[in-house]
Amino acid sequence: MEMTKEIMFEQFAKLKSNKEKAKYLIDLKEMKQKTPHVFRNIKINLKQFDNLIREWSSVSPFSAMKREIAEREEREKRLEVEKRKD
Repeated sequence: MEMTKEIMFEQFAKLKSNKEKAKYLIDLKEMKQKTPHVFRNIKINLKQFDNLIREWSSVSPFSAMKREIAEREEREKRLEVEKRKD
């Protein structure tokens, strides 16, 4: 059986807890290592799986990324306001 993005997303969406999601990602990573032909139509590498596993294993997934995005947007807004004043 070949894995598709749709199947992966559908199964992932059914999971309730972050712990379950991390376990699912670990299983997918192991499957990709053992049977890479199953993932031939999905462009995801092992490092990306590691990053996703790390995020979903954390207490607050993606919080650092969201904070960094918010900080960057705030800096950009301040720069834009300063440019308008000049």
